[in-house]
Amino acid sequence: MSPFPPLTAPSLVLEPVCVAHAEEMHAVLADPSIYAFLSDEPPTLDGLRAAYERRSVGHSPDGAEQWFNWMLRRDDGRLIGYVQATIESRDRCWIGYVMSREGRGQGHATRAVAAMIAYLQREHDAWRLLASVDARNARSIALLDRLGFDLAPPHAKELAELGAGDRLYLLELVSA
Repeated sequence: MSPFPPLTAPSLVLEPVCVAHAEEMHAVLADPSIYAFLSDEPPTLDGLRAAYERRSVGHSPDGAEQWFNWMLRRDDGRLIGYVQATIESRDRCWIGYVMSREGRGQGHATRAVAAMIAYLQREHDAWRLLASVDARNARSIALLDRLGFDLAPPHAKELAELGAGDRLYLLELVSA
């Protein structure tokens, strides 16, 4: 049983990560276009299984962080990416997302991230959301803009160690 629920967004189901997703997601994550703005490389199948086993528990080994990872499944049954969040504290919640080439340009990522944000605010009172984005990643920056994120002011850079080409984006929600 997952420590966090499945979510829905128009034309998508956000499934809590489990080891059973590894094989199908391994094929999705093999697409080199995913890594144009990421420092990661495509994972091995065994590495992905191990990562999903760790992530599926919903928290860091020391319990200090809450982890949320959802696989994105379209209405046609295909996995097309994932969204994730790490809550360090109510005022420090990191979000991330990866979308396959076939899932891009259709609003799936925007709808999935919006559903995740609504859940994090409603169920965990997360009110300051952070995202680190490569400054060249126009699609990702546009997604954050659509959802109301702002480029973090210079003094907020202390919240994260960013790579040379990365920008920090911030969304502050009204606390419940």
